[in-house]
Amino acid sequence: MIGLVFRYFRIYALLVALAFLAHSCAQQVAPTGGEKDITPPRILSSSPQSESVNMQNDKIVLEFDEYVALKSASQELIVSPPLKYPVQFKMKNKKLTLSWKDTLAENATYLFQFGEGIVDVNEGNPLDSNVFVFSTGPYIDSFEISGSVIDAFDLKPAKDIWVMLYTENIDSLPLTELPRYFAKTDDRGKFHLQYLAKGDYKLFCLETMNGGYLYDVPGEAIGFIDGMIASTTPGDTVTQDSSYTIRLFMEEDSTQFVKEFKQLTNKGLMFQFNRTVTEITITELTNNENVPKWTENWSQAHDSVVYWFAKPNDYDSLRVEIKADDFIDTIFFRKPVERKSKAKRGGAKADESGFKLKMRSKGVHDFYKALNIDSKMPIKEVNNVEQFVFVEGEDTLDVTPYLKREFYNIRIEYPWKEGMKYKLLIPDSLVFSQFGETQDTLVFGFTTTRKEDYGQLNIKRQLPDLGHGYIWQLLGKDDVLIDEQFVSSVGEIDYDYLPTGEYHVRVFFDVNDNEIWDTGYYKGKRQPERTTYYDQKIEIRSNWATELEWILVD
Repeated sequence: MIGLVFRYFRIYALLVALAFLAHSCAQQVAPTGGEKDITPPRILSSSPQSESVNMQNDKIVLEFDEYVALKSASQELIVSPPLKYPVQFKMKNKKLTLSWKDTLAENATYLFQFGEGIVDVNEGNPLDSNVFVFSTGPYIDSFEISGSVIDAFDLKPAKDIWVMLYTENIDSLPLTELPRYFAKTDDRGKFHLQYLAKGDYKLFCLETMNGGYLYDVPGEAIGFIDGMIASTTPGDTVTQDSSYTIRLFMEEDSTQFVKEFKQLTNKGLMFQFNRTVTEITITELTNNENVPKWTENWSQAHDSVVYWFAKPNDYDSLRVEIKADDFIDTIFFRKPVERKSKAKRGGAKADESGFKLKMRSKGVHDFYKALNIDSKMPIKEVNNVEQFVFVEGEDTLDVTPYLKREFYNIRIEYPWKEGMKYKLLIPDSLVFSQFGETQDTLVFGFTTTRKEDYGQLNIKRQLPDLGHGYIWQLLGKDDVLIDEQFVSSVGEIDYDYLPTGEYHVRVFFDVNDNEIWDTGYYKGKRQPERTTYYDQKIEIRSNWATELEWILVD
């Protein structure tokens, strides 16, 4: 009996111990670890060593101080001069072998830049030294060329741009031949071509769209330097300006084509072109008597047009021939999906995709401006303007304001009071679209601003007298265009009603006086028209006048 009790006691004690152990395990907290590993992997040894000469191998073997992984290594690797075939990567333990099938050029210095393609396996830290150099000749070339690439239009840094060098001054080389050397710009638009042979080079920049090193795709951004430039030794600033600024641009596509076309329900057709259209002809080829005549409305840049039918269409299909300058094409449209609408006094009720009127001002209206009411569809007529009701504060005005109807717009002129609340009521069935649709009763409420809400700006300018005019732009936040003028070299500009905030002034050198900024043309050796900015931000404060003088020396 005693033995049985003892046995049960031992079992009980064992169960208690196990339960305690399980509880202890459940209460354990995961180790917080130490500081994050930010130490990059290092190359312990290589075969051959970096900066070796008389290189005859077809591979490089790198051994690291820790395990590494490849992260888009093929895309990150830059080999200059370029190889014809891709480099092959093979990992084994802590060793990486890079091999190639190409026959290396004689007496050439090769630069391998790994970028961020080799990282440690734990935290993804990139290799500490991402450059490996060797020469197939008796010495390592040590000349260099550096500089920056900027967008020609807004002067912002251009990153991930190929900067390429050629040993001959032949204009067709960037279109037909691989460069002798090349590098890529960083996030600041900077580039550094190093380990170059001494000599003069043709420099060409390319924002590739297909991953290649040839300028062979329309729409790729490019940049170039006129003539040849000389490589320099590191730190040489006496014999040559070793830093260059290249302006990147996209050439104007001289081939006209339709970028986009679509049906606007059953009421019209829209065509968007890739460039400005000078002459256009639209011909309906279906010979469908149900297809009515149309009116056209062009964008301000004259690169898109909407053809509005005189009445909603009832066609099963529509085929049109479009001729725009030297471009010709045939476009086929199917019958659009019908939308039912309810009848309304005086006209058809607009459906959700149809006739709507919206006030352009969003609740606050500039007291010195006309009030604009917009529609996405053509406005055919506005009837009985005297029935429009204006409420100023608490008073209903006994006025009939001046009203001007435009294609998509109703413009109302009135001497608005400053800081006043207004309401505009437009009774239903007074405004009609081209298709007989009309609006419900509309009530627009808004408050006008005060003069002291604005700041004033006066800028006296003295630009270089180069025999041409300038395009003057005032820019707001995020480079939103506030004002644009074509100006002479000397004069002044006043802005009386500027909302508070920061502004910039940008000027284009309009060399051909056509009042637009012209891009470059590589085959014609024409650089894009120059851009410059007033070198300070302009802070506008409410009820405050700012005067500036800008003297620009060419």
